[in-house]
Amino acid sequence: MKAQHVAGLLAVLLLAGCESSYNPANWGWFGRSQSTPTLAPSDGYEDTTDIRPLVSQVVSMRIERAPGGAIVTAVGLPPTQGYWAADLLSTYVDVVGDVAANNGEILLEFRIVPPRAPQPAINAQSREVTAGIFLSDQTLQGVRTVTVVGQNNRRSSRR
Repeated sequence: MKAQHVAGLLAVLLLAGCESSYNPANWGWFGRSQSTPTLAPSDGYEDTTDIRPLVSQVVSMRIERAPGGAIVTAVGLPPTQGYWAADLLSTYVDVVGDVAANNGEILLEFRIVPPRAPQPAINAQSREVTAGIFLSDQTLQGVRTVTVVGQNNRRSSRR
């Protein structure tokens, strides 16, 4: 009889270490929830939201032809000096993350990083910041309008 008790105790201890359905801890009675398999990463998805603010005003924008596409250049006017890391970011992207058109329009946001410390505002020319982006011929196919958006205004160019 002692051998049966020892064998039973050994069986319970061995099953407690398994992830099988024979393990009593996996029956759901002991507060352990059964999770369904998922393809989501264990540490969550990467947050790709750009937290940089829009430039206060878009002063000008130009589109120049280049081999294989076009270069969109915009000049922005922030409220003070010291703004940096300016980019033109598309609000519409394809599956790969490249610039894409929506209803024949490419909408670009003029994003910029503010200075770490308050800076003086001397004159408009000293505050101007330029940003650009290359758009391939494939991206521009079927596009009628390219728009650069700032906080207070927007500039567009039509074909």
